[in-house]
Amino acid sequence: MGEVSEIGVKPVRLPSPVLVLVFMTVLWGGTFLVTRTSLHFIGPFAFVGWRFGMAAVVVALVVRPHPASFQRRELVGGIAVGVVLYFGYGLQAAGLKTVASGESAFLTALYVPMVPVLEFMLFRRRPSGVALVGVIMAFAGLVLVSGITPGRLDLGTGQWLTVIAALSAALEIVLISRSSKRTDPRRLALVQLVTVSVLALGTEWVRGGPMISLAWFPVLAVLGMGLITAFIMVAQNWAQRSVPANRATLIYALEPVWAGLIGAAFGEIFGVGQVVGGAMIIGSVVLSQWRAAR
Repeated sequence: MGEVSEIGVKPVRLPSPVLVLVFMTVLWGGTFLVTRTSLHFIGPFAFVGWRFGMAAVVVALVVRPHPASFQRRELVGGIAVGVVLYFGYGLQAAGLKTVASGESAFLTALYVPMVPVLEFMLFRRRPSGVALVGVIMAFAGLVLVSGITPGRLDLGTGQWLTVIAALSAALEIVLISRSSKRTDPRRLALVQLVTVSVLALGTEWVRGGPMISLAWFPVLAVLGMGLITAFIMVAQNWAQRSVPANRATLIYALEPVWAGLIGAAFGEIFGVGQVVGGAMIIGSVVLSQWRAAR
């Protein structure tokens, strides 16, 4: 310890927005099993609609915003992100009806390399060399965590729905980084949540799927995940005001690591390849934060 102080090396402290994003990935990783089980009782878009509707009620009760307080950029940005969220969560849930969890994890992981591509296409922002290395590490780690290889994929309807959901997730991250500037994260989240809820419930009604279930599991799932979603949406809008989209993407890549650890706690086998993949994902996040600290 004395030698460390003599050469002036100071410990790197992660900024609070980064810690919030990491905590969000823990919550995301724990919701996968709940969502998949709930789809046995209720339609995929209905579950998303009630979940986001409950989250909207929670945010509205806490914030209690006056209608006149909403800025134009909050309404426009919130609706735009809400539409993207609707496609992302809705199509991923629909895909889970026919896609195995490991395959879904790999296809959803495609959003990691999509984010820097979208940022360059939409805003001409070139990712740094460190960011590209981190993206490659994270994506390779996600492939290992999923336990499958691209050569084993046979893309059917469910798989294509999941790929489109991954594209929506990437676009969501990019748009939130833009729309969260100079806005109130709570009001922005409320607009996003209401937009998703209305679109998802309307979609399930048009599809003619099961809109509601009084079984105890989906009811508790909607209540619990509604609270989690309310926190996540506000926290994400707040944190990405200062964390760039590329760095946020690497942090979000921790989600399947937590999902795998939670699955292992419930008896699922976590192989050597998955352990290596998890280490690569964590390494990519550490690399991005170390560069930011420099």
